[in-house]
Amino acid sequence: MKRFCFLLIFSLIEITIQAASNIRITPVPSLPQLPVSAIHRIFQDSEGLMWYGTVNGLCCDDGYQINVIRSDINTPGLLNDNTIQSIAEDERGRIWFGTDHGAYMLDKTSRQVTPLDAERLQTSFIYSIRKTSDGAMWIATGHKLLRYNTEGKLQKTYLLYDYEGKPSWMAGFCESRQKQILITVGREGIYRYDKKTDTFTRYANPPSGRNLTCIVQDRTHNYFWVGTSSDGLLLFDPSAPKDSIYTYSPLPVNPMGEAEGDILYLEQDNREGILWMTTRSSLIAMRYDEARRCLRQTDFRLPAEYGNMLNEIYQDKDGNLWVASFDGKSFIIHFTENAPEEFSLPALPQRVRFQPAIMALCDAGEGKMWISQERTGLGLYDLSNHTVSLYHDFSTLKTLSLGSIKQMTEARREGNVWVIPEGRNLIYELGREGMQMKHFRTLSLPEKAQRHFTQTYEDRNGTLWAGTNNGMFAFSLHNNQWHTVCDTLGLVSAIKEDKRGNLWIGTLNKGLYQLSPKGECRKILSPLSITCLSVQEDSLIWMGTQEGGVYALNMQTKKLTDHTRLCELNGNIVNQLEFDVYGHLWIDTNQKLIEYNPKNHSFSTYLTTDNSMLLRRFIPTAICKGHDGRIYFGGIPGICAVTPSDRLDQPSKDIPTFITGLYVMGKPIANGNSLTLQPDEYDLDIHFSSLDYLNARKIRYAYRLAGLDKEWNYTTVGQHTVSYKHLPHGNYVFEVKATDGYGIWSEKVTRLHIERLPAFYQTGWAIAFYIWIVTAGIFVGLRFYLRRMKLKNEELYADSAELMKMRSYLDEKPVPQTEVRISEMEFAKLDEILLGNILKAVEDNLSETEFDVQHLAEKVNMSRSTLTRKLKAITGLTPLEYIRRVKMQHACRMLKDPHTTVNEVALALGYYNRKYFTSCFKEEYGMTPSEFQKQQEKGDTSESKEG
Repeated sequence: MKRFCFLLIFSLIEITIQAASNIRITPVPSLPQLPVSAIHRIFQDSEGLMWYGTVNGLCCDDGYQINVIRSDINTPGLLNDNTIQSIAEDERGRIWFGTDHGAYMLDKTSRQVTPLDAERLQTSFIYSIRKTSDGAMWIATGHKLLRYNTEGKLQKTYLLYDYEGKPSWMAGFCESRQKQILITVGREGIYRYDKKTDTFTRYANPPSGRNLTCIVQDRTHNYFWVGTSSDGLLLFDPSAPKDSIYTYSPLPVNPMGEAEGDILYLEQDNREGILWMTTRSSLIAMRYDEARRCLRQTDFRLPAEYGNMLNEIYQDKDGNLWVASFDGKSFIIHFTENAPEEFSLPALPQRVRFQPAIMALCDAGEGKMWISQERTGLGLYDLSNHTVSLYHDFSTLKTLSLGSIKQMTEARREGNVWVIPEGRNLIYELGREGMQMKHFRTLSLPEKAQRHFTQTYEDRNGTLWAGTNNGMFAFSLHNNQWHTVCDTLGLVSAIKEDKRGNLWIGTLNKGLYQLSPKGECRKILSPLSITCLSVQEDSLIWMGTQEGGVYALNMQTKKLTDHTRLCELNGNIVNQLEFDVYGHLWIDTNQKLIEYNPKNHSFSTYLTTDNSMLLRRFIPTAICKGHDGRIYFGGIPGICAVTPSDRLDQPSKDIPTFITGLYVMGKPIANGNSLTLQPDEYDLDIHFSSLDYLNARKIRYAYRLAGLDKEWNYTTVGQHTVSYKHLPHGNYVFEVKATDGYGIWSEKVTRLHIERLPAFYQTGWAIAFYIWIVTAGIFVGLRFYLRRMKLKNEELYADSAELMKMRSYLDEKPVPQTEVRISEMEFAKLDEILLGNILKAVEDNLSETEFDVQHLAEKVNMSRSTLTRKLKAITGLTPLEYIRRVKMQHACRMLKDPHTTVNEVALALGYYNRKYFTSCFKEEYGMTPSEFQKQQEKGDTSESKEG
């Protein structure tokens, strides 16, 4: 309940502070990619794509990259002229654009450019193209206004003349909410289109001597605003009496203090109703005062860097104003209700002769702020009246070491502050009366050790806790005594107290400690190099580190959660952490300020480099939570105050993601809802964008290719493309979604159906043919195998019969014969003949290395199996063993000759590997050939002695 009441009160304060929207100026993000920096025309199509007309082509911007349509070396002759003067879109989504010589239609899907009515317009200067609610397209060229239908066919030509019959021109075009078409024609006044007669008739005479330019209808009333070429902006009310249809206002004044009466372009924003106009030398904003019935100029001033020669103003779908500049940066004016309030501290440079460089700050109450200015020291600044007091203005403070202050914390005594001089064993308590500074007390450690203070915190019990470069100490404000808490903590970088009275101490090199109300100090975490702490609702202690990490520690479970990646930190040191009333964590680094919502992990980023705030650099020690609930950040050159809000608690908007580019084999193709790839097209690149131009560098995307990817793939911030290489044939669905500028994911998914056709050898017919070929091959192979097996079986049967016959006559038992007994000598002769043939075949091929069992079988006209069985039956040897034995016997005979070497014998017997020959010989005779030869020599010697 207490929290609710506080939020209610804070909301009322917020409404008061944010009564007027904050205006921000941002250069068009894609300017560096344009073929030329100067922009003539700006247009947003129905999808949200931005189009720019330049002197070197028509440019399409998707928030990340620029595509240029022009005549060049890649597309010669595409356009007659590359200077783009006007842009519009028809009901079919085609882009119409006019040049100095002709008009064209661009089909965004096929990217084809078609000349429009070349017979009439080829040499014409097309300075305006407009679409009306009935689908008609209006083209202004010279002293003519032409009406075309959506197909590009001319419906009618309207000639424009002045009262003297001389050719005139259309200056402004407007279709009202009542579907009336009004145009301004030079000095001829305002004309209205009559649909019944299909003519333009004079609606109102021009003011005397005035040349009319642009015209727009007021966003809430039925009157119009009309620009002139010399007398500023007029209010045109058709319902007023004829003598008062125009209301005059004072001329606007440019930044040089000169009256500006030439209004070039005009737009009224949808947020505040402010009228924005470009003049000959500036951009001016004026607001209509209903009570005084006149325009009053606002305090808006355009920075000089954006130039003075401005062109068109265009309001996009989000209410942002895009301004084209000729001599500077084209830019976007946007309205941010929660932008930081900026304090440039104008009184400070007048005193110190430096630009503001705020090193520390603390709320002093009543709109005043304690500050420490670099190279100057302690000061007191009134943010409302812009007055400043410096410590050396007061004689009682001149002797104090207040010239370099890097640490301040708020004291319990109202308006007072504890300050620590840099690198000193000193703490001062200072107070104020109005803008007068007062010194209350000075504290220092009594010991002479080399210690200096780094942090202070005053609790509700009257104790000042002081961290040093080597330990933690406490000073009782009641009895003015120091006592040591722990002198081995190292450098104390942060001190925070939770609601239970526990003190949390962060150190730079020894981790996190907890000091209980009873005085017990214990280490909680050791590996982190802590720079700052913040306590969230008495449940979590948050830590920032030197390495750029942000962690949350649950006080009860001691579970540590890493939030570094969730809030898009990139390794820069985290200077400060602070929670606001909505439970959002503000994370301060040197060049980035992040508002992070731990509940849904959404975040908003302020950069010192994107003109989103005054500061160009955040100072690590310059942060404080103000009495008004805002958080103040100091730096260079001033102070910024951020106002907490619940914007990060809002549900995500259904942000669509658009497919902005398709590239097949590196070449761009037409966009559509489906894509068919040919068999030789297998590399695909897809570009996408949410078309949020101001937040494009903060948005992440998730994508997947259904049929290939099982899970979502997440891009890094700013990545907007995906590539698929060697995509298999098949059907797929590409899905993509995006976050908003706060990092919250949209539930709206964009889908693209993709089919990659198979090659002819991958089609169903080809696969069926392959199956038929394989089946036929299996059938033929099986048939061949069965036939071979049949022949083999027949051969085996014949061999078996022959073997049985051989066995029958070798059997020792007499074979019973019924009638005749044959002599066994006949069968013995058959064996001798067979063995003789086998032996002859072996001896004829003794030197043949390749001579094996198969060759032997062929020599004796027998199958290998028959030879094996018969030879085994007769000799007990296999054919291979028989061949080797014959060779070994010849080897013995040859080795008896002492003049024959072992190598010669081996070669003669077909053994080219001597080791193998030796192995075979030894296996046969139990000794090597050399040993056999030596034995033979000894035997011959002994025989000769005996003789």
